[in-house]
Amino acid sequence: MDIQRKVIGEKMIIHLPERVDKEVSLEFEKEMYCILNAGTNFKTVIDASNLEHISESGLRVLKKLRLEFGDLKMINIKPEVFEIMKEKGYTELYS
Repeated sequence: MDIQRKVIGEKMIIHLPERVDKEVSLEFEKEMYCILNAGTNFKTVIDASNLEHISESGLRVLKKLRLEFGDLKMINIKPEVFEIMKEKGYTELYS
């Protein structure tokens, strides 16, 4: 999995892939830990503009990362992805 990231000033923007489902959630978690551990001096923003689908296991990874690394903001969430977040009770990842 190749998660794209870009640093702009004091922010690191992480672009989520098109799908984060059960099959890739472990690989997704490992790569996100590598990215976040390497960029500890940046305010992190997670750009979900490419994300078409996320499973509950993917949402659990994002919640775990937010609890461990602090204020991770998600932006550009498509309405259908936000509905999944809402149904599963993970809307706090958006705020």
